[in-house]
Amino acid sequence: MITLNNLSKSYGARTLFEGINLTLNRGIKSGLVGPNGAGKSTLFSIILGLEESTSGSVQIKKNIHIGYLPQEAAFKSKTSVLSEAVKGDTAIKNLVKEKKQMEDQGKAGSEHYGDILHNLEFRGYFELEHKAKKILTGLGFTEKTLKQPVSELSGGWQMRVLLARLLTCHYDILLLDEPMNHLDLSAAIWFKDYLLSFSGTFIMISHDKDFLDQVTNHILVLENQVITKIKGNYKNYQKIQDEKATHLLKQSTEQEKKRKQLQQFIYRFHGQPNKASQVRAKKRIIEKMKGINVPMRRRESIRNFTFPTTTKSGHQVVNLEKIFKSYGDIEVYKNFYFEIIQGEKAVLVGENGAGKSTLLKILAGAIDTDSGKRTLGHNVSIGYFSQRRMEVLDSNNTVFEEVYRSASGDNTATDRIRTILSLFLFTGDDIEKKVTVLSGGEKSRLILAKLLINPPNLLLLDEPTTHLDIDAIEALVRALKAYQGTLVFISHDIHFVRSIANTVFDVKSGRVRKFPGNFDYYWEKIKSGDLDKPINSSKNKSKFKLSKSKNKKKPIPEKVVINLKKHNFKTAKAIKTLRKEKEKLELEDYSKTRSLSNRQNFHNDQTSQVYHKRLTEIKTRLKEIGEEIIKLKSSFIQ
Repeated sequence: MITLNNLSKSYGARTLFEGINLTLNRGIKSGLVGPNGAGKSTLFSIILGLEESTSGSVQIKKNIHIGYLPQEAAFKSKTSVLSEAVKGDTAIKNLVKEKKQMEDQGKAGSEHYGDILHNLEFRGYFELEHKAKKILTGLGFTEKTLKQPVSELSGGWQMRVLLARLLTCHYDILLLDEPMNHLDLSAAIWFKDYLLSFSGTFIMISHDKDFLDQVTNHILVLENQVITKIKGNYKNYQKIQDEKATHLLKQSTEQEKKRKQLQQFIYRFHGQPNKASQVRAKKRIIEKMKGINVPMRRRESIRNFTFPTTTKSGHQVVNLEKIFKSYGDIEVYKNFYFEIIQGEKAVLVGENGAGKSTLLKILAGAIDTDSGKRTLGHNVSIGYFSQRRMEVLDSNNTVFEEVYRSASGDNTATDRIRTILSLFLFTGDDIEKKVTVLSGGEKSRLILAKLLINPPNLLLLDEPTTHLDIDAIEALVRALKAYQGTLVFISHDIHFVRSIANTVFDVKSGRVRKFPGNFDYYWEKIKSGDLDKPINSSKNKSKFKLSKSKNKKKPIPEKVVINLKKHNFKTAKAIKTLRKEKEKLELEDYSKTRSLSNRQNFHNDQTSQVYHKRLTEIKTRLKEIGEEIIKLKSSFIQ
């Protein structure tokens, strides 16, 4: 579908990649990996024509429809979430427009109108809304938010709408740039399960090893200015790389050993005439030796580091009592109790907006509560890593000044600061950079460096892996596994959570439930339905009944009249919705029946069986709709 021919990209003297040749075929499910700054997002931009290459070309087959999810995007759309999710396919939009024009012209009985219906059926138009609802629900949207204008959503939720649109509509290939960044852990796991059964083609930039292992069948590695295509998942790529490096290192060692032996012979006998021919032969052997290039180690973004041993805290690290916290009219926590015990490495899980970051900020003392008591345990010192990096960084400082400030102005700490900064690849002039000009990944590394200069015994980390590449995340995982203090964190990175958490707190509707075990234990509980079902306040909605009286009718109170009108309005609205659904199903029934009548439309019996099954489902649903409409009509109150 897509071919890259001798593709190169440079910015001045800096070369991202050079002479790339690559073919991307239908059916590939590929992870694109490489160090931060290697040019992964730039490669996507060049394929899409958003940016020019320095040299080379990109060939895309005719009529190939590419869907693209950038790292960040903003919507100005005032349409609802559901409407936005189903409007991504240009071909469908054009067919729907033509269909409406023919209906307005009274040509709905023509053969061309039937062809339009067939094309819409082929492109999945009649199942589009149902499919979109399932995907949006999986990504965390509720029935209420499906009707909400996209422009009213936060940036993260808008990105979920864009992702839903890409999954709902037909694209030949999807280019997904860090799709997990705006998902909470539950949505990330749903997305992983969705991609497992996804029959399409995608290339995805991701730094989550577990995610890549489960959903990909190829890995594209962009590093050292070249790209390598490897069949299999990320684990297979690592295995191949390790075996290759071991083999080449062994060959290189043996070659070097042989070279030294030959050189020793030449040095020993070069002055002896009777050995002259042998010496010449040994020299020729050395000249013909081809150097064995052992692949460079992947460019690190964080070197291996450990958190220094710190003072042990008391058994109870933080205790919250009778906490009330609201943002305007939105109540997040009410009469809330919570505690963290020494040695716990706890992950907070729950939907976006459930209150995870708020809870972390309350624990850190970064925000005030409306009321209640927060008590720190004995000898507790806190290190807080905010999801909004600039909340814990001063943009006016240089890199060195920012860490120096954490050292409490200790003049003897200068060498130690430089050593720590070098672990996070801040060396030379880098330490004089202003915080304001740092990239997202550099800001994350700087905050981690600050935590090392005065190591706390309680770490509170909000999405610490964002903007870090795979190697950096691995370095952080190793450090946190060895960390002797207490840890509470939020992360959407499945590998990171599985590697570290020994306790899970499920945050939902202002309540928190504790699971003393790792994430896999918690997830098994979720899947098996062992969690208590949430209280559904909608079940307690009032039902109005009007009984007939043989006596003289009494005036109905105004409040009851208003409620009756509301009931009738809702009933009428429900009937209208059902009639619209009925109309769509009847149209789909006509289209599928027409397609089945033409055997040339089917290359195998399997497709025909699917159509017959769907027609049976439509007939069943049409009968149900008829019964529901009759029932609703009878519920009207006069």
